[in-house]
Amino acid sequence: MVVQMIQDDVLLTFKEAMGYLRVSRSTLYRLMWSGQLTGHKVGSTWRFYREDLRACVGREISLVGAQAGIA
Repeated sequence: MVVQMIQDDVLLTFKEAMGYLRVSRSTLYRLMWSGQLTGHKVGSTWRFYREDLRACVGREISLVGAQAGIA
């Protein structure tokens, strides 16, 4: 349990976040600028908490499910 919490606290680089979500650079920027994903500027680079990436994916899935129910 403690190990899981420590792993979630590790900040991922921009490239690692792209790999984790399996999205392009432009998609990751779009998620950030739209407010769907929280990024943290550290110096001149962006960093992301793994939990924030998971939350972003969870919101995407729930939005798709809601839209499917409407159609």
